[in-house]
Amino acid sequence: MKYNIPKYYRYVILFKKEEMEDVEPIIKVPNLSELRSINKGRLHLFDEELLSILPAIEYCLHMPRTELDTYDTDTEILDKEYDVSHDIVIGPERLIFSRLDLFQPTLIIYSDDCSEKIKNEVKKCKSELGAVSVLELSQRLLISQWNTLFENRVLRDGEKLEDINKQFLLDGEKQLVLPALYTARQYGKADSVYNDVFNSTNVFETCAKLMWNQLVHHNALMSCKDFVGTDGTEFKKMYVEGMENAEKTTRVNVVITMPGVPRRQITYGGLASEVPNDEKKVIRLLGVHRAIAKKALLIELPMVEKELFEKLNELEINCIQGTNNKYVHKILRDIGKMLERKFTKAQLWVINWSKHITVFSDFPIGVAIIGNANTLLQCYKEISYRPLSPLTRCFQNEMVKHKQLFYGAQCKIAFAECVLNDEQNQGIRACSDAIVDVLKGLSKENKKLQVSYGETLTISDLKKFIAANMDADILHISGHGYYDRRSNMAGLMVGNEFWMADGNDYTVPPVVVLSACHVSPRGSGTVNVADMFIRAGAEAVLGTFIPIDAKRNTVLISRLYTYIAEAQKGSEQYKTLSEAWSGVVATNAIHEMAETSKKFSEWIWGINSKGKRRMIDFTMERSVGRLHGSTMYADTILIVKEMLHEEGLDGKFDDVLNQENYFPESFFYQWVGVPENIFLYNEVFAETMDL
Repeated sequence: MKYNIPKYYRYVILFKKEEMEDVEPIIKVPNLSELRSINKGRLHLFDEELLSILPAIEYCLHMPRTELDTYDTDTEILDKEYDVSHDIVIGPERLIFSRLDLFQPTLIIYSDDCSEKIKNEVKKCKSELGAVSVLELSQRLLISQWNTLFENRVLRDGEKLEDINKQFLLDGEKQLVLPALYTARQYGKADSVYNDVFNSTNVFETCAKLMWNQLVHHNALMSCKDFVGTDGTEFKKMYVEGMENAEKTTRVNVVITMPGVPRRQITYGGLASEVPNDEKKVIRLLGVHRAIAKKALLIELPMVEKELFEKLNELEINCIQGTNNKYVHKILRDIGKMLERKFTKAQLWVINWSKHITVFSDFPIGVAIIGNANTLLQCYKEISYRPLSPLTRCFQNEMVKHKQLFYGAQCKIAFAECVLNDEQNQGIRACSDAIVDVLKGLSKENKKLQVSYGETLTISDLKKFIAANMDADILHISGHGYYDRRSNMAGLMVGNEFWMADGNDYTVPPVVVLSACHVSPRGSGTVNVADMFIRAGAEAVLGTFIPIDAKRNTVLISRLYTYIAEAQKGSEQYKTLSEAWSGVVATNAIHEMAETSKKFSEWIWGINSKGKRRMIDFTMERSVGRLHGSTMYADTILIVKEMLHEEGLDGKFDDVLNQENYFPESFFYQWVGVPENIFLYNEVFAETMDL
């Protein structure tokens, strides 16, 4: 089956400014009093000059994303939608105007304070819907433009959407229903949705009910897609059965927004202690934009208390200094209890039934123990993060359409070794070499996986290596992390040189994997190198909160690359990079136990009476279907005890088989960006590429 590609719409928004001021995290501050004066009234550093175009953003979020939104679309086509976001380009009038032809805009909206010259010139530009000012935006214009886009569509074999004229410009909390409206129009239910939300006393719960019912109905219809004939009774029977199954298996995507910065950042930068109303509006627009793209529910949480950041900061400090495992688990439980209080019962229900979670926050929500779980949220849910600070950067980065990349056909990994090969680093280099050996072995048996290796012991050499490997899909950097708490910066040691990746003289491949200690701490609002790589063009970056163990890192990263290679050979187990990492984390408890005790490690890697290696027996047979997300650690312990019982070893290793007696290494890794948009297996991509 070949797939036609619908037209994707692009909205360009201009605001008055001579040039774009790139708002970045503050690395070196020459004048603190000047900094505090600039930041007065701001929390997440949003450029006030963009406030005039917020109504334009709101308007665009009511517009169609692609031409499929404008006509009655087949259920199977709807089923293949994945991360269909609005493509909104935001920029200063002079900079963007000079490049308008490159953007090929569907609609141009300009702020009313733009220069008269720019206003007159943009009206002459090639744009399907022309150019309008913010003041001209209205419900009537919205309906008219939906109809115009339908008439101008590329795919001509579709009927006009029955509810195409049912449009309202929603404001405030009612905007949470926008993700549900796109599907509602396809099923002729727009009136019902509007009526529900306009009469709602709890908008979130109303949206949750609407979204859940939509997803269940859609999945039930998909269960009937092979039905042939005209027997209505038989179809109804299939549909009812499909509904029963869908109610048990349906999962919903979730977007969470939670503002707030550490107290140190507020004190140091002269920031506001509360979220300004303007920033609240911006953060909501971020959440709505992502929720529309993911057909997700938006959960808006209150501001992070300073105590939460302080707890996380305490954990990060103690892990640097060295601590015991029970202390780690206690702090994580404390964080979980504090975070859980922020959720309503309805929100907790949604989290429990979620598939993927996108978090807009400077705080890593995934370290919370939520509900009845006995382990962290990020251990059993796919989570990707978008740090809110600086908010202007986050806003601009989110509003444009992100790439969707396919690594199932080809994946090149550029491995940059930044650790000195001396006596002091022998152990770390040995672990790094082990990952390289795994990669070489995978590439030898799989031509779809390529590896480029370089020893880069200066910043200059690293940049040259990156430039020479811009065709790479993944940049792997093996190095020491350096966390300078005095300057509040976390970067990389490249040989003996400290690098924050804060220059503008390089770009990076779509995915960056950082095998380095504490390159992405969050407890004190640290400027960190992981976020900087997003700025440099990466779609997804894997970093660490704390110091990591080189041997454990070898296991984690090697398994990630193995999953990628298996997907290239046809495995459908993990379809995205995000899913693959979740798989790594979900099955890592047994490896963490093995690292805790030499004797237990010898036993689990040994041969049982049936001639099987116990670790292989556990991984390939005993654990299959028995490791349940929120209880995976307890489940792992139970299975190991069963294995010991069979060998007459009851009670052996009880000191190890305690959830709090081993270090949960995988807890402290974090994906920033969109790892869920990096596909390892995808039938549409595969067929398009004739694989």
